[in-house]
Amino acid sequence: MKKPEEAIFHFNTPIQRMGTGSLKWDGAAHRFGGDVLPMWVADMDFAIPECIISALQQRLEHPIFGYPSDEPVMLEAAEDWMEARHGWRPEPGAAGSISGVVPALFAAVRAFTRPGDSVIVMPPIYPPFMTAVQKNDRELLLAPLQRGADHDYSIDWPALEKALSRSRLLLLCSPHNPVGRVWSAAELQRLADLCSAAHCVVVSDEIHADLSYTQHIPFPVFSSHSVLLSSAGKSFNIAGIGGGIAIIPDPELRQVFRDELYRSQIHQTNACALKAMTSAWKQGAEWQTALRHYLLANARFMQEFLRRELPDVGYRIPEFGYLAWLDVSSYGDDTAIQENLLKAGLGLNLGPSFGPGGAGFVRLNFATPRATLEEGLSRLRRALLS
Repeated sequence: MKKPEEAIFHFNTPIQRMGTGSLKWDGAAHRFGGDVLPMWVADMDFAIPECIISALQQRLEHPIFGYPSDEPVMLEAAEDWMEARHGWRPEPGAAGSISGVVPALFAAVRAFTRPGDSVIVMPPIYPPFMTAVQKNDRELLLAPLQRGADHDYSIDWPALEKALSRSRLLLLCSPHNPVGRVWSAAELQRLADLCSAAHCVVVSDEIHADLSYTQHIPFPVFSSHSVLLSSAGKSFNIAGIGGGIAIIPDPELRQVFRDELYRSQIHQTNACALKAMTSAWKQGAEWQTALRHYLLANARFMQEFLRRELPDVGYRIPEFGYLAWLDVSSYGDDTAIQENLLKAGLGLNLGPSFGPGGAGFVRLNFATPRATLEEGLSRLRRALLS
């Protein structure tokens, strides 16, 4: 018997995505140099909520697409969602729109540092964190995470404190992609205290937060001297539409950041993104809850498969979302793993692209119907045992 979320929202139903201009699917052959099952870039193979489609269809019925002016409606929906989902409501005026989280991450580096300054990141980490520093002519200052014996990760506090003595900006990934951590209240409080003492601004990318399986707490709860970046893009599978929000409690910090957003002209969200995100946050809670149940079931299915078929793969069920961080170092070096994955027809993100600590790992996106996940895991087994 199907579970309720499967019957209502059809997460188990495969959807043909080739021919839709999908980076994940149409772009896979170019990226990997051959025909692969793509389980790499972080978008999901699930239909978005009907409420979003209806909102977009309604907007498309009007034949004029001038500059949008309904930003306050979207921001109110975002604030309501933040309060309902995470138990925290931003202060009035703290939230503003952005064209996207990654462009805003780059803008934050320019806003709060000058060329040559150091910026802290904690790898292994989503590659644009490092690119945002390097492409803006700042020094990349690494405070790598510590890996535990049971495949979990924690902050290396001595390394972070040393880095804070040299930098006034920390780019935080919360929850942390790719290692699967939702930072605890104690960890975030300690981080906030250290950064406050060092007069360090924290820019917290929380785009995956809505998909947490445990309690996620927005970083500004612990420190007003921070910038929270988020969007409905990951949690409602609308990343291709763009848009997002920046929440900055401190008025002076807010003005500095908004000045840079205007200089970069990334302070606006397009008309379709406004409608999509507003609808997601106002009407998408039931779909999103069902999605988390389905994703967690996929994560557990994957754990059982690996224990049975590939016991030397290091894997810990992530505390959020749909990105599995797999230690495959027992099966060869990175070059051999890549070759064998391509021979098996499987496209994954290779660990070294996530910086120090990524060697010997791959990242696998399991936000896909169960049958597709089974096929992907079969190809992974073929690749590692070849």
